[in-house]
Amino acid sequence: MQGIPNIDVAILGVPGLLIGLLFGYVLGGMTSLDFNYRIGLGVIISFFAGMITGLLFISEPLASFLPMDVKMFEWIFIILSYFGGYFLGAVSNWALLPDKPPKRHIIYEPDDDDDFDKEIEKAMGGDFNANNS
Repeated sequence: MQGIPNIDVAILGVPGLLIGLLFGYVLGGMTSLDFNYRIGLGVIISFFAGMITGLLFISEPLASFLPMDVKMFEWIFIILSYFGGYFLGAVSNWALLPDKPPKRHIIYEPDDDDDFDKEIEKAMGGDFNANNS
């Protein structure tokens, strides 16, 4: 098997690397998406963008300007360049998810009934009588 020349690597890989960097940078910085959504979207976008780019390279307008045939190895290389670009972009702009505030709980113990009633009266503005007496 003959290796690909350097110019072919640049022509096939650089668009995927740059577009993958853009997608990775944007999706890596979105705090509204959790970890699984970011990784899942990255895999899906990289795969389909690589397939579309491969189809563009074999389409008639571009195929007449390119001095190479795009076969299976080149398709895999294009898709992997999108994955690599997405990974680099996501790592460079990865935003941690915001911490969720702790849930507040009121613990009622029957032994502290009077203290509990006082706390409720204080929280309600002082006009509330919990025992209704």
